[in-house]
Amino acid sequence: EGVLALIADSTNILREGESYGEADVAKVLNEIVHNAPARVAVTTFASNVARIKAVAHAALSAGREVVVVGRAMERAIDVARECGYLDGIPDFRSPETYGYLPRNKVVALLTGSQGETRAALWRIAEDDHPEIGLSPGDKVIFSSRTIPGNERAVGRIQNTLAGQNIE
Repeated sequence: EGVLALIADSTNILREGESYGEADVAKVLNEIVHNAPARVAVTTFASNVARIKAVAHAALSAGREVVVVGRAMERAIDVARECGYLDGIPDFRSPETYGYLPRNKVVALLTGSQGETRAALWRIAEDDHPEIGLSPGDKVIFSSRTIPGNERAVGRIQNTLAGQNIE
């Protein structure tokens, strides 16, 4: 009663069952970041501010710095900060700082969760990024579902990373 409109969007609307809530995802992200012995990279939709916030909280509680990589992610974070959605979260670091941080003190927040060839994760996997690299023992978290039609591109990145002994 009193609702004028409800607008929702989901890439998984046809998928049966229930999805995990953001609190559940945040808990798992926190566990992974805390238990990782080396770098952690997280890729998600740049528009998912709740997920960005969950990554930031996980990094902060584990004593890690968040390095943001990708223009779409940077723009979304700028807007989220302007709107107050990231109040209380320290500023994120730029890609230039990545190589100076100890491997166990960094979480990279990346664009490219859908296998986009010009996004940060693709370039990193192909060892074509000017500032960001991953090494054996690092972890990459795909914190999004693959949009139907992108399975091959995402699989290619995952296979490339696995071939480099990146979890």
